[in-house]
Amino acid sequence: MDELTAANLVKEARAAAAAGDITEAERLTRRSLEIWPDNKEAWLLLAAFLADVDEKRSAIKRALAIDPFYEEAKAALARLDGHSEAEDEPEALYCANHPERETMLRCNKCNKPICMECAIQTPVGYRCPECVREQQDKFYTAELSDQTKGYIAAAFSGFALGLLAILLNMFLAGFFGWLIAFFVGSALGGALSEVIWRATGRKRARGFNARATGLVVLMAGLMVLGSMGLFGRLPITAAIALFTAASAIYARLR
Repeated sequence: MDELTAANLVKEARAAAAAGDITEAERLTRRSLEIWPDNKEAWLLLAAFLADVDEKRSAIKRALAIDPFYEEAKAALARLDGHSEAEDEPEALYCANHPERETMLRCNKCNKPICMECAIQTPVGYRCPECVREQQDKFYTAELSDQTKGYIAAAFSGFALGLLAILLNMFLAGFFGWLIAFFVGSALGGALSEVIWRATGRKRARGFNARATGLVVLMAGLMVLGSMGLFGRLPITAAIALFTAASAIYARLR
């Protein structure tokens, strides 16, 4: 639990640094280290916030004392020591995506300088968004034909969801009706997402879950709107069923 609290403090520190509040970022990082003093990433992060060169070096060495093979810390110390004799005019690194931001971090895959806003912590260290995206792309194997089949399944799923939403709204109302619509919508959303998932050949594509869910909602929503004359009341029950089903579909297809 203490390590989780410390990790959350590090996340808050990164957010403060991204907002330009370095003082608060340093305070949060120090607080994190009080809770979890063996967090090597936090020591390296603290070094990025310190202005004094000796304090920077001390923080980096603490990270290396915890893990002598910590490549990011070794590189940071090498850069710091390389400029120790010319502290009046140090050669600063600037984020590749935010040229106005000075940084001590590099992506551990492509070696590109990155600021704390761009840095994404992975199990193997900090990486830039581009390298993380490249790694994620390996899991997106759905071809256009696979996605097309998925969209067709999503359209039919929207029709089925819209029909159910209409029936629910015709026969159910009030708190218990809304409660039933919530659970029925969630269950149907899970079932429809499986249909769409199978239609794509169980393959993924970047952004497919959002587009497929949008298509389901569009089809179902048009059906509900087109049949409002049958309700005699606001389609609240139908809206609840649509919302919970769409949430389940979006989450399942991620």
